Amino acid sequence: MPRKHYGWRIGQPLPKIGLHSLAKHNVFASYVDRYIRILSPQPAKRELNLSIIDGFCGGGKYSLDNTIVDGSPLILLKSVRATEAELALSRKNGFEVKCDFVFIDKQKDHIAFLNDELLKSEFKSEIGATIRLATAKFETQVPSIVQSIKQKGPSNRALFFLDQYGWSDVSFAAIRAIFDELKNPEVLLTFSVDSLIDYFRTETAKTRSGRAIEIEHQFAESLSALKTEQGARYLIQNFLYRHVQAHTGADYYTPFFIRSADNHRSYWLLHLSKHARARDEMARLHWDMTNTFVHHGGAGFNALGFDPNIDPDQSGFEFDFGSSARVDSVEAAMQQLPKLIRDDGADRSSPVTIGELFRARCNETPLTMGLVSEAVVRLRDEFKEVDVFTSDGRLRPTAINLDWKDQVRTRRQIAFLRDLSHH
Repeated sequence: MPRKHYGWRIGQPLPKIGLHSLAKHNVFASYVDRYIRILSPQPAKRELNLSIIDGFCGGGKYSLDNTIVDGSPLILLKSVRATEAELALSRKNGFEVKCDFVFIDKQKDHIAFLNDELLKSEFKSEIGATIRLATAKFETQVPSIVQSIKQKGPSNRALFFLDQYGWSDVSFAAIRAIFDELKNPEVLLTFSVDSLIDYFRTETAKTRSGRAIEIEHQFAESLSALKTEQGARYLIQNFLYRHVQAHTGADYYTPFFIRSADNHRSYWLLHLSKHARARDEMARLHWDMTNTFVHHGGAGFNALGFDPNIDPDQSGFEFDFGSSARVDSVEAAMQQLPKLIRDDGADRSSPVTIGELFRARCNETPLTMGLVSEAVVRLRDEFKEVDVFTSDGRLRPTAINLDWKDQVRTRRQIAFLRDLSHH
């Protein structure tokens, strides 16, 4: 399978960075910043233990239009340092991110180049202390990385950035090991969907690449059959969603595409985690970085995943997390929520927790908890269809900012049918 590999060698010209890689790096930096702030909300908190692993680190520098830009290792280092400094200045007792970094690349020249760049940077003194460089395949390092994270304490907070070249450099077994062994890991995995579709044959199940993502013969036959259908790419992309979640061991995920205007290829940026709130924060970042991400599907719940009843012609529809997509998402949620609330309740009079209602369905939607809350508030205020309560049962008739523990119940009277398209 032909793939474009970046290359670094001391004394040689820098590789040129693609626009989709720039977008990924912006996501990495923004998510690290959000992650640290969310886990350190109280001014009294003085430190955060964290491990950051870059499994395909490269040389740390690229060229872009005759300028030099940072690669992921330096972006991650600088993001942690900048957020740490800002929080430290705003807190009476200061703040420190006790972060260990592991940068891995199987190419010796890449690690040598990165080491040279770090020696010229403000992080020089951290090499061999908080920064470890490894010339190896990522998977061979997983056991030792997991062990070192466990030794730091019980929280096991770790971010794995796995920006692989194609779709099989990281095995699902390695990702499962991370989720099996650690309490609070998160994985950001790039996955070249178009490369898989172009390469895929029934025989793929017998190859090393096929085994890495655990494609069995029956599954391979199903995917091969889809290649002959109208809208094949849309069907295969959606067919793979559940396979990825099931075989990585992640409870929550966001499987959206990085927009790649420079080469029109489809790259998933998969965020995998054990916690719905981590998933929600990544989804919020998608909305904040309008036009960086796209997905091919609907705006409400049950918008992702393979559905044989969906017309594959809709694969041309590009949901770009822009303003019109936001309006569509809230209105779709408003249409769907009353039935979901009734279905989740023990009976018609029983309220359900908004957070639990969202957790049960968040993997299959571009919706965030904030958008769901907005839809609930509108159902209460504009259409008088629901009531909102605190976790201990007190009515919240005017609250706008809802909590995960708040409860919602459909009104006892029969709601009239309405056409949201006129609102």
